[in-house]
Amino acid sequence: MDITTTTRDEGVYILRTIGTLQWPEGDQTWRAPGVRLDLMDGPDLLARCKLEVAARDAETRSEAVITGIEPWVKTLRCLDVVRDLRQQLEAVTSLMAGIHEEGPLLAAERADEMVSLAGPDEVEAARASGEHEPLGLPLGALVSARLRTQISRGLRLSLAYAPSPAETPIHPAWERPSLWAGKPGESLVQDVARELLAAWSDVRDARDPLITWAVRDAGVERTTVQQITSVARTTINRLLPS
Repeated sequence: MDITTTTRDEGVYILRTIGTLQWPEGDQTWRAPGVRLDLMDGPDLLARCKLEVAARDAETRSEAVITGIEPWVKTLRCLDVVRDLRQQLEAVTSLMAGIHEEGPLLAAERADEMVSLAGPDEVEAARASGEHEPLGLPLGALVSARLRTQISRGLRLSLAYAPSPAETPIHPAWERPSLWAGKPGESLVQDVARELLAAWSDVRDARDPLITWAVRDAGVERTTVQQITSVARTTINRLLPS
């Protein structure tokens, strides 16, 4: 991975700063020599690592940490997209709540905001439904459904790209930047662990529908399904009673 001292417009790289750095400690801060590693995707910050280390050792220490994070880059990029999608979903949910609670005039304003988060096809489908006037609620339902699907796909991709955590551990000093300016970041390794568990749960929930489809519609033999998945034959038979 490229290491630089200036921000770039595209590509994944490390922005490295060596010098006196500042760390929070309760309500106070303390300063010490160190190195800051910003994992960047173009102009966007994916993760940050700060190490207390003498200047003469900074490059050697940082290169080892960079080598450890590089296999996780694809997963982190997926999770960054998921994070943005979740923010959009929160905005849509908030707008829909406002439409429920406020009068017709404010509801119309909320609907206009909803349109800015929707695609042309979603707007057209909401108008065609004729369920509400203004169209904020049917449009919000369509946008929410699309965002949830995109979040699910993003989580599954993040899990597919993830290396073995046991073989490629994330250094504990890496942090994911806060969504709020001025707030400290959170542990990257804990955040990734939570997200990958959510991704695994999402994939696990797809097991039964996938087995049902494979046998009933795709014509895969039950024995073959059992051999591929290691799912017990009794479970397969329960899903697909004769």
